[in-house]
Amino acid sequence: MLKLAMEPLNRKSSYWQWFVKAKLKERVSSEEMKFIRGNRNKRGIGTLLFLLSFLFSLQTLSAKVEGSITTSGVLFQDEVWSGQVHVTGDVVIPGGITLTVRAGTTITFMPNSSDNDVKIPVLDILGINKCNLIVKGNLRIEGKKDDEVVIGGFLHDLDKETTITWGGIIFEGINALSIIRHAKIRYADVAIVCLNSSSPRIVNSTITENDVGIMTFDLSSPRVTSNRIHNSTLWSISCYDYSFPMVSHNIIESSEVGIGCEDSSLPIIQYNTFGNNSIDILIQDDSNPIEMGNIFKNNEVRVDIKR
Repeated sequence: MLKLAMEPLNRKSSYWQWFVKAKLKERVSSEEMKFIRGNRNKRGIGTLLFLLSFLFSLQTLSAKVEGSITTSGVLFQDEVWSGQVHVTGDVVIPGGITLTVRAGTTITFMPNSSDNDVKIPVLDILGINKCNLIVKGNLRIEGKKDDEVVIGGFLHDLDKETTITWGGIIFEGINALSIIRHAKIRYADVAIVCLNSSSPRIVNSTITENDVGIMTFDLSSPRVTSNRIHNSTLWSISCYDYSFPMVSHNIIESSEVGIGCEDSSLPIIQYNTFGNNSIDILIQDDSNPIEMGNIFKNNEVRVDIKR
């Protein structure tokens, strides 16, 4: 397993000082160095050359890091993904770091395998031999209506007779700046998991052909708006453990359970359209959802089980 903490480069360290000197040596020719040494009284020119070389070195270093893509392990600074990205292990976005995914990007995952398994607080199955995207900082998926981001590639596992090949996107922490917009997320165990008071926005996206579409825990409060969540093997949305997601203006259909509410969860369920689910809304334990303005296309199937 890769180490899950990487210290940022300390610019006061001896390595950093050595690096700057090495870069300066590369950028300043021997003739220029002779000139500087022979004209030490002309400090203005020497200082200018030093500053120009130093800035050029920093730009070169920054450009190299900015273009990098982490497909397994921990991001150590902000990254931008675009084009085709193939993930081979759990990718962790630590606190203070942002991963931005550009419109038109396709992200695929090594199927039923991971070269970097990270322990997940809940749902141990997600942490074993499956690739996950673990968000402790911020994730910004910036698809467009006519140029969406696609997450999860089709691959049928003949041995297991399933198309489910990766774990999911797991939000931990506040994630206040995280957004998933105009994305198609498919073929995951749980497409999106929200833990530890996380609050991402999930809008205008398609979440389809997963075992579970969205699961919420631990006082998390994602805003799930104007999506199509369908063809889930189990739940389209499942709420637990005092989470209070706002679920509005979605199409929720063709799943075993449209929205499940358990363990004192308090979801707001309003202005959604339900259709072709075995159960549209399932309420268990001490959950108390707020329901308003929902449309049930195939007669409402609502089961309320209080224990």
